[in-house]
Formats: sequence, C-alpha cells, structure tokens
Amino acid sequence: MKKNFRNQVAFGLAAVLAVGSLAGCGDGKKDSTEAKTEAKTEAAKTEAAEETKAAEKETAAVEATEAATTKSGDRMTISVMGIDWGYGPQAGSDMEKYWEDLFDVDLEIEWINYQDYDQKVNTLIASDSIPDVIQVSKQGNGSYYYPIFTQAVDAGVFVDMTPYLFDNGNGIAETNAVMKNWDDAMWAQTKYKDGIYILPRSKAESGQNSGIEVRKDLMEKYGFTEEPTTMDELKDFLIGLSKAASEGEGKKIYGLEFYDDGKKGFMNDYIKAFAIAFTGQTDWAVDENGDFQYMQFQDSYIDFLNWMKDLYDAGAIDPEFALNNSDTSKWKAGNSVAFLSAWYNWNQSADLTSNKIFDESTPATYEAWCLMPVKGPKAYTVSPNYTDVDSCIAISSKCDDAKIQKIMEIFNGTEEQYPGYNDVMKDGVEGLHYTLLEDGTKDTTDEAFKKARQDGYVGAWNQIFLKTDMDQVTDKFMRPGAKAASEENVARVKEIKEFVYSDLAATGMTNAIQNLQSATYDNTWNVLTDDVDTMCAQYVMGQIGEEEWKSFVQGIVESSDYQTIQQEFKEAAAQ
Repeated sequence: MKKNFRNQVAFGLAAVLAVGSLAGCGDGKKDSTEAKTEAKTEAAKTEAAEETKAAEKETAAVEATEAATTKSGDRMTISVMGIDWGYGPQAGSDMEKYWEDLFDVDLEIEWINYQDYDQKVNTLIASDSIPDVIQVSKQGNGSYYYPIFTQAVDAGVFVDMTPYLFDNGNGIAETNAVMKNWDDAMWAQTKYKDGIYILPRSKAESGQNSGIEVRKDLMEKYGFTEEPTTMDELKDFLIGLSKAASEGEGKKIYGLEFYDDGKKGFMNDYIKAFAIAFTGQTDWAVDENGDFQYMQFQDSYIDFLNWMKDLYDAGAIDPEFALNNSDTSKWKAGNSVAFLSAWYNWNQSADLTSNKIFDESTPATYEAWCLMPVKGPKAYTVSPNYTDVDSCIAISSKCDDAKIQKIMEIFNGTEEQYPGYNDVMKDGVEGLHYTLLEDGTKDTTDEAFKKARQDGYVGAWNQIFLKTDMDQVTDKFMRPGAKAASEENVARVKEIKEFVYSDLAATGMTNAIQNLQSATYDNTWNVLTDDVDTMCAQYVMGQIGEEEWKSFVQGIVESSDYQTIQQEFKEAAAQ
C-alpha cells in the first residue's frame, strides 16, 4: 500500500513536535516568553494531532477505496517465493509480465537460489513473515512434509486447502481439467493429519527408477540379444556381456554402473530396484503385525547383497566402487554395460546423434536400449517413487478467502482455460523466447532469446503454476524433427511404462512412512544408520561375513531408538 505524501508529512510533523516539546521541558519557573512559547507549542501539537487524525481518516478511506476497486477490477497483488535452480531469473521480466497480464494480477515474486531456499523459508516461518504463496522444497528423503514445515502447519501458518479442492463435485480438484484425473492415491500423498497443505503442480511418472538401460550395440555385437527375465538371468547377462565386451573392445567395460556416493550408497536409486526384487518392499513397509520395517534390516536383504557380491567377485562392478569415483563405470561414457535409471532416460534419437544421450566424447555408434523389469524372489525390479507429487506450493493462512480463491484460480490454469498455456509454460512466448521453424521445432539460438529465456526463467514456472501431468514418452521419445526416437524404441518405452504402472497398481507398494512424522527418526536416524553403508560395502567386498552382518543389524533393530521410531510411526499412521 503506497501512502500519500501528505500523510507522511503529517505523521512526521507530529513526531518532530512531540520530541521538541520533550526537549523544552525544565524544572525552573517559566517566564512570560517561555509561557508564550509553550502555548504556541501546545497549539501546534493540537493542530498536528488534528491533522494526524485527518490523515488517518484519509488513509483509511484510501484503503477502503482500493479494496473496493480491487474487487471491481483492479489487479490484486500476490507475493510468491520459488526456487531458482542456478539460472538467476530477473524480477520484472517479459515472462513475468506475460503471466501478470494473462491472469490480471500483480506478482511480487522472489526466486531464491536452491542452496539457500530451505533456510530462507524456515527463517520466514520463524519470523511469521512468509509470502502469500511459497514453493515447498522436496527434502533429501523425498518428503515435502519435513519437521519445520509440519510444525508450522500445526501452528496454523498454512491453509488447509481441502475445502477449496473438494466441494461436493464443485471443488478445484473435481473440476480442473488436470486435477480431476488424479486418483485417491495421488491425493493421499498430499495429506498431513487428514489436511491438504501442499498443492501439487503435476503428477510425476510412476516408478521412475525402474529402467535397466543397456548398450544395445554391445548386446548385438557379442551375441547377448536374448533379454534376461529374472534376477539370476540378469546377473549372468551382466557378467557375461561385461567379459565379452572387455575382451572385444580392448578396455574394461563393467557390467553395471555402480559407485558409493557417500550419501545414500546402497539405498541409492541406481540399485534400489534390485534390492526391491529380493525384499519385496521399498524403504519402509508395514509387516503383518502392523509394525514398520526398514528394507536394509529385513532378513532377505542379504540375498540382494549376495547378488551384488557375485557381480563384484566376477569383476562386473568397479572393485573400488566404495571410493566414490563416478566416472570409472559411467554408462554414458561407455564404461559399463548397464545402468539402472529412470525408465524414460534412454531417449536417443533414431539417428543416434541428433539427441545423443551418451557423452559427446563417445563414438556415434553407441546405441541405447532398456530391458523390461526382471523378476526377483519377491518382486519385480519396479521401484515406486517416494512421492508422485512433482512439485508443490503452500498458501499462507494470512490470506483472506478472496485472495485464496484468486490464488486457486490463477495458480491452477489449464490449456482449456487459456489456449496456448501449455506451450507458454514449456517454451515461453513466440517471438520473445523462440522462433517457430517449419518442422515444428523451436529455435532458441538467438542471443536475445537466450537472455530473455534466462531472465524470464522460461520453462521453470511449472514449479509454482499447474502444468499437465508428466508424459515422458511424448516429451522425450516423440519429439518433433530429428530428435525423435525410433519406432522400435517408442514401442519399447510404452511397453515398459505399461508394465511399471500395472505392477505398482497390483502390488500397491509405497514408502510406508510417507508424510509421517517421528521426532526420534528426525533426531537419531543418521547416527543410528551411519555405518550401514560401510557394512554393506564390506560384505560385498568379502571383508565381513553373513554372521557379522546379521549381528550388526540385530544391534540396530533391538536398540531403543529403532523401536521408538517404529512406535512413533505407528502412532502417526493411526492419527
């Protein structure tokens, strides 16, 4: 709210006079000059006070007028904070102005560098000064409902959006062209104590890290075209092709890209699906007694470690995988046969080079393929996401109903409401951010386009605005022009997607602690499990045996901290 100059002068004058009157006070008798001066001062104070009251009334009138005009058509101001992933977007860019004009609002948006974002949000929460809308950051464990955020939710800092989303068929979630396709399982992932405090911006592809990407050129060259269907067959496939390719190519080619990153290590997504095949669960599951159980502490987890040990003993994984060297067995550098990654990340173009997914230094003959998920003793190599919420926002409870309604309207736009919305969300505005070529591709090579795209954060507004659900088959494999994948690869990725979705629907596998809170888990888990990764590595490398592993695990599961964690999760799930 801008205050007019007259009001500021009036308030300032009153303050100066008040200070002046205090400075003129003394203990002696007042002579006639002092009395006259005091009388003038008092008169001035009275006049200033009256002018102040008049100014206050005028300010109130102006505010009432502005509120009325806002309702009748003037733009509402909405403050927003989102994550800058290192691009340095600029305030007041053409892209920002486009959204403001499209939605008829003023956006006071601040993009905070990702390295500082969580601290900034937490500081604003602590000082009770969050903007109207914030992007909620996904934490390292995949959760949006992290402790400080949930404490703020409990304190009433954020809006429970449930009544705006679901209203007997008339809510946003029930009528919006994108949201109405989200099932109960998707909405369950947004809940905390039966309230919805995070609003997804899209639904991610399911079971993302379930793709066993392989070098098809090596498969064909060395006669390994029969694809494995079980974990045992996959092991033999990796060992056999690694040996044949190493001999034939004249350099070491490992069977599987794997290294211990010193963070998640053996729980990392590039081997977790293999562990799922042996344990039948992801990170956390609830057993038949209703107790929460961690994957690595299950009896069957050692079967996965034995599978990895067989690869290690055969030289199919880097013998120094524990040293955190990400290049030695890097698949995209041509140093391994296979790589467990997202099932849609092998989107090589049909000509192999227009969209070359391998490192630029590699030959143009490298060809990517992806195996179907293989079957293990307890499950297929299908790894559920921690959450299918691709990104999300939260709304400050300081917003009144009118502002919440406006936020719900403009932050949940769709192609049906605003024709061309999807293209702008992805690529910006034609003429400002790209030139449309005859083959349907968008040329962004002009330096002016590059600057405008960077300043306007083109392609990243989908972190805060609603976008269509992820369709990686279309977006990655069916791109226009020369970057399109071959028909064979398109058919395979569709086959994988269908299998992954069907398997997850059949098993219902999820991370059982999703959105649950345990204070003991937050405070002790890193210390409690600090040596687990080291013990896994030592077992695979043959430095410890089965009895030592089991004794180590037993020490953790019988600890008071672990048992308290189990109980707290159980209690949280019952709420």
